[in-house]
Amino acid sequence: MPLAESRSTADLSGATALPPTIGVHVNAMHISKVQDANVQTDKAEEYKAPTEETAWSRIKKALGPIAVVGVVIAKFLAKVKFVLPILLKSGGTMLLMVWVYMQLWGWQFALGFVLLLLVHETGHLIVAKRFGLKVGAPVFIPFMGAFIALKEAPRSAWMEACVGIGGPLLGSLGALVCNAWGEFFAAPIFIALAWFGYFLNLFNLTPVGMLDGGRIVTALSRWLWLPGFGLLVWFGWKYPNFIIWLIVLLSLPRVYSLFRKRTEEEQRYFEVTPSQRWIMSILYFGLIALLLFGMHVAQHDLHESGVRAHGHGRDIIVQ
Repeated sequence: MPLAESRSTADLSGATALPPTIGVHVNAMHISKVQDANVQTDKAEEYKAPTEETAWSRIKKALGPIAVVGVVIAKFLAKVKFVLPILLKSGGTMLLMVWVYMQLWGWQFALGFVLLLLVHETGHLIVAKRFGLKVGAPVFIPFMGAFIALKEAPRSAWMEACVGIGGPLLGSLGALVCNAWGEFFAAPIFIALAWFGYFLNLFNLTPVGMLDGGRIVTALSRWLWLPGFGLLVWFGWKYPNFIIWLIVLLSLPRVYSLFRKRTEEEQRYFEVTPSQRWIMSILYFGLIALLLFGMHVAQHDLHESGVRAHGHGRDIIVQ
């Protein structure tokens, strides 16, 4: 795929499969009834109503956060309903990816993983549409990842950076929702998904070539492609993975472009204002810091839950 015409999310999960089951520990609550033979019947009936009110209030408290989340999601979908027809077109490749990963990880983790990819790609899609760019539906390729095809290239480095960071921003928010859900309902599988979501978005922020980070730093400094390229080569050497080396190969043209003279058109393309550079710097480096912190917290929570999750740039293992 041409580098200037696609947004992609790298999937580094293909090397090692997850066990099909994930242990979930449920803390049982033991309730004992204390009866007093000296309490009269009319007094017992007298206290019946407050007991029911207390139970109802507990139900409302439990459903409250879910209702709030539902309202927020509904409002969000109402604002971005223009992307829904595009998303519906990617249903076939999504189902294929879910089915493939089901054979490796079980349906719960497979579905959650693919949905996190969808959220990430939707972030790119929303920003691209806001800029008036024509885009195709997200395409999901098992063991490769997902991408949306831009039918027209961004017209400036600032536009390219904004479209690039849209995916990690929304993708990180999706991982955070998984983390919060896992904490609230004591569901380690959601925390494991959150950890993988944090890692996936962090990897895509590597400032090189076709990855989102490579797009984002066009608004900062193109020379950041060099350390990003070196980091990716080291990563691929230490943790061999076909996808990593494919990204390295596809990143070579942009690295090479650093050492040739830019045309006037290219110079205009990379012109950004100081305020734009500051905004993108804060978003980029701030998001990297938050994702590292999120991974640390999720890893700690999994350890406390008796679940082990670790990644080597290619897999996550949950036991």
